[in-house]
Amino acid sequence: MPDARSERWSPNFRRVLRYLRPHRRPLIIGLIAAVGVSVFYTFSVSSIVPVLKIIFAEHESLVDWLYRCETQRRLGVSLPPDVPDDPRGLLLVSVRESSPARAALQAGDRVAAVADAAGSAYQLMERIAREPGAALAGVRVIGVDGAVRELDLPLLEHGWWWKLASRTAAHLPAGRTPHDRSNMLLAVMAVVVVISLLGGVCRFANEGLVATAVQRTMHDLRSALAEHTLCLPVQWHSVQPAGDTLSRFANDISKVEVGLSTVFGKAAREPLKALGVLTLTVLLDWRMLVIAMVGLPIGAVVIRTFGRLVKRAQRRASESWGRLLDHLGERLAGIRIVKAYNMEPAEGRRFANEDQALTRAQTHIELVDAASNPVLEMLAAVAISAFILYGGSRVFHHQLEPHMLFGAVICLGGIFDPLRKLSNVNNRLQAAEASARRLFEVIDVCGEEREPEATGASELPRLREGIEFRDLAFAYPSDPHRLVLDGINLRVRRGQVVALVGANGSGKTTLISLLLRFFEPTRGKLLIDGRDISGVTLRSLRDQIGLVTQEAVVFSDTVRANIAYGANGATEEDVHRAARLAHVDEFIRTLRVEHDGRVTAGYDARINARTLSGGQRQRIVLARAILRDPPILILDEATSQVDSESEQRIQEALEDVTRNRTTFIIAHRFSTIARADLIVVLDAGRIVGVGRHEELLSTCPFYGTLVRTQFAGK
Repeated sequence: MPDARSERWSPNFRRVLRYLRPHRRPLIIGLIAAVGVSVFYTFSVSSIVPVLKIIFAEHESLVDWLYRCETQRRLGVSLPPDVPDDPRGLLLVSVRESSPARAALQAGDRVAAVADAAGSAYQLMERIAREPGAALAGVRVIGVDGAVRELDLPLLEHGWWWKLASRTAAHLPAGRTPHDRSNMLLAVMAVVVVISLLGGVCRFANEGLVATAVQRTMHDLRSALAEHTLCLPVQWHSVQPAGDTLSRFANDISKVEVGLSTVFGKAAREPLKALGVLTLTVLLDWRMLVIAMVGLPIGAVVIRTFGRLVKRAQRRASESWGRLLDHLGERLAGIRIVKAYNMEPAEGRRFANEDQALTRAQTHIELVDAASNPVLEMLAAVAISAFILYGGSRVFHHQLEPHMLFGAVICLGGIFDPLRKLSNVNNRLQAAEASARRLFEVIDVCGEEREPEATGASELPRLREGIEFRDLAFAYPSDPHRLVLDGINLRVRRGQVVALVGANGSGKTTLISLLLRFFEPTRGKLLIDGRDISGVTLRSLRDQIGLVTQEAVVFSDTVRANIAYGANGATEEDVHRAARLAHVDEFIRTLRVEHDGRVTAGYDARINARTLSGGQRQRIVLARAILRDPPILILDEATSQVDSESEQRIQEALEDVTRNRTTFIIAHRFSTIARADLIVVLDAGRIVGVGRHEELLSTCPFYGTLVRTQFAGK
């Protein structure tokens, strides 16, 4: 079971936001557009109130309703809704406790005139609503008993929105005929269309700009992850499954991308939409909203619980992806063995078994996602039911107009729709957090080399004297008690050709790996011209070394790019000269490779590890090493995959290439080591003999055994 700490929101996903900082400009504009989406969404939802009023009102026009609402607010009274225009004046249904004229008015009073100007109910409502001052002078009020009073009535100040509302009302049809009402409905619908258009523009800007910022961020994150992964020590790569690394680049990066898009898209836009409509609902009737919010805490608990489940499942899914890719990569790399041993069905079954864990984790995530919406929709249904029951009761007691209740219900739906869309946001963020953690597990591993200024490392001049292995010992970190190399003491002069021989596992490749600083010695020093290479920069060290390995590595690129790999500034003639020295120029000029439906040829032919034979790849790799013109050359069984004729030609080329160049050769062919100036014999990680061929035959019995076994007949 994961510990409690792992379930808390950790900073890994927040660290991704650092990569977002350079692209904050389109992001900020996109977030501003999200505010526009919220505003126009609120306007769109609020338009239902005037539409319902126009359709269901029998007598009042929309302008009349506006004046009535403002009159009720300013006087603090309730007026009869949607009644014929009463020529006797304005009847007060009730007077609120908060009314500024509470002491002067009572239910049943009728306002008959203002400033000695009599009028009908609708005329007086307009007069009171538009009054610029804070009081009405000379108001004639007729009481229930018929008594007439002259009053000065205080009024509430106009709201901040009144000026816009009154100007809008001045341009709306004020008539009450069916024709006028149709024109009013047409005007409102035109406004709704314009609002929808502006909202669509804002939404496009929001989603488009946020997507632009997120994609640029993911480019930076992928590039940083790739660069850092390539800078990690060989020791890390030797124990890290390749499939797991690829899974981090493919699956985990995509989950983080979804998380970023969710945070700055849906998670930023939908709450603003809900907040806008929430404000509108409060203005309509805040009491009903309180009733509807009863289920909110339950929804929060559900979302949190589902998020935890998704986070755990996503962690398992990412790990399963890594194992699956690693398994598949191994089988594809060894497809010839799989087919030769008729193992296709068995490997298919093994893949299916490996895939079971991934399928279970992914299914778990999908089931949790699928459950999120129904659960929250059920809670929303309960809330809306309570909302309607309470609102209906108020309508029955004439405390709320029916069209206002319908408008409030639609507004509540306008709140719950964004909240419903947010139901899986926490799931997405928890999945992104789990994937971000895996990404930063790699990024946080220290690379091989920091800036020289930070480490104090210095540049290594070109080799002048020689190389010394002084009391060198090495054990792999996975088994620190077993020394792979022990007590290595060896001096190599500049220009010497040194052959390393020994049985498999004797430490030959490990020794040259220490020279390249693929690993650091457990004990002892490795000196070049008397300087400990642990104190020099890796770039200056490796710039002096050319490496040709037994496994000839070519990249998916042109032949020219493969030969010039790592040789910045190499000219076309330099590439051709290196190819001629490696005896591969003639082959390259006749090479034809089909790529993307077209044929590429010669040095422009696009190759990969599958388009060339082992010997052809080996000679291209040898040309690559020759082109760099390094003072130190390492040949790790470099001629093991070429035929006898090619080997003879390469050996002749190597005589020129190795002249005045310090060369280390690991080989199992006698023709390769016979020309060596110095042969070093390794057995079980120790040097058991050093000398030339004839000398070792007489002084090192183990070497004589190697000659009779490994080199016999070769």
